[in-house]
Amino acid sequence: MTDDVAISVAARRGGRFAHLRSVIGLDFHVLVTLMFRSWTILAGAATMVLLPLWLTPTQQGYYYTFASILALQVFFELGFNQIVVQLVSHEVAHLEIDAEGALRGEAVHLDRLGSLARLMRRWYAVAACLFVALGGLAGITFFSHKGVLPPSSWLGAWLLLTCASAVNLYLSPGLAMMEGAGRVGQVARLRLVQSCIGYLCLWSALYLDAGLWATAAAPLVGASGTGWWLRKRGDMLRRVALREVPQAHRLLWRRDVFPFQWRIALSWVSGYFIFNMFTPLVFSRVGPVEAGRLGLALTMFNAVSTIGMSWINARNPQFTMHISRGERAALNALFGNVLLRSCVATALLSTLVAGGAALLAVAGVPAMARIASPAVLACLAWATVVNSVVFGAAAFMRAHREEPMLPVSIVTAVLTAAAAWFGSRVGVLPMMLLYAVVPTFVTLPWTLMLLSRYLKRTA
Repeated sequence: MTDDVAISVAARRGGRFAHLRSVIGLDFHVLVTLMFRSWTILAGAATMVLLPLWLTPTQQGYYYTFASILALQVFFELGFNQIVVQLVSHEVAHLEIDAEGALRGEAVHLDRLGSLARLMRRWYAVAACLFVALGGLAGITFFSHKGVLPPSSWLGAWLLLTCASAVNLYLSPGLAMMEGAGRVGQVARLRLVQSCIGYLCLWSALYLDAGLWATAAAPLVGASGTGWWLRKRGDMLRRVALREVPQAHRLLWRRDVFPFQWRIALSWVSGYFIFNMFTPLVFSRVGPVEAGRLGLALTMFNAVSTIGMSWINARNPQFTMHISRGERAALNALFGNVLLRSCVATALLSTLVAGGAALLAVAGVPAMARIASPAVLACLAWATVVNSVVFGAAAFMRAHREEPMLPVSIVTAVLTAAAAWFGSRVGVLPMMLLYAVVPTFVTLPWTLMLLSRYLKRTA
């Protein structure tokens, strides 16, 4: 083959690949985010296979219930990370990043970023300390009263896990600020590397018979990795944080954050009751074995949901920048494209997970005894697809620094909590059936009605 022919073939292949990337909506930020989310599914599937080898069914119940109780950190973080991304994106929309990675532009925008960085540092230091004290105590109380294993089997692991999670909570606004500045792909790449190392450490610990102590492996890797990365790559943050900010340019929590935060905080707290109360409730009502089966299923579909949201999350800073500049046509077009891709990906993956698990159960694969029944998986698959629309629309509306989802979230939380409470008295399947009904007939129609108002805006 001559050089000219080779170049022509390469160009055609590159053109086809570029066209495919355009259709799917892939760029660096989306691609790396998808790689991270895809890895979580593969690693979660591997963990599903490995857990029965090294943990008893009772320990598996503790393993997933640990994760559900750790989600209590939303009561301490109160949605501040979401606000950080929006605030940073609004300011960065009027700035430029030079060749050295420093932000350049009007002093007022740089000052507001510096003020925000200082505010975050104080907020998250208090939140992390409170989480260690109150979140740790909540877990100790729950497992002492509802658990079946002696404290020597779980107490040390729980305390280590809580402390590692608190460090990650303290460091999380640094990553949120980098994402708001458009570094979504770079942050996703960090999380991908951390996840790979974390899962390898988890599997190694399980293999070495560490039991529930293995649960702290990934959070410890995450804390050390994030701290190192922010130290090496966070010059942008440190430079603005060291600025002398005049009083007129300072962000005030009561004026600039609280009006939005209290609404999003209530929505996020409602989200805890919508998505994280099932496993502890089954643990206390039915026992740790059944809680482990449901917890594994919920983890799988949570991974599917996060993969589907990759398109939305990667474009969040762009949503905010378009809004800040008043570019409504470009904003709506971008959102429509990424929402469609997000929902299609979620639907395909949900079908694959539920259908694959059903086939393996019919084939009599022993490992399938450690996961919820195919009927429960079907309910979760449907709820995950419906929620993909809700999550995407909510992210778009919140990019306007507004929280129209507050009443939706509260009503959904109340209905879901009631469904879980009463359904668990009958069994896991009735509970999941009721759970799937709520987003289908309440949350989705209400969300679409709110979304239509935002799509019709002209300014």
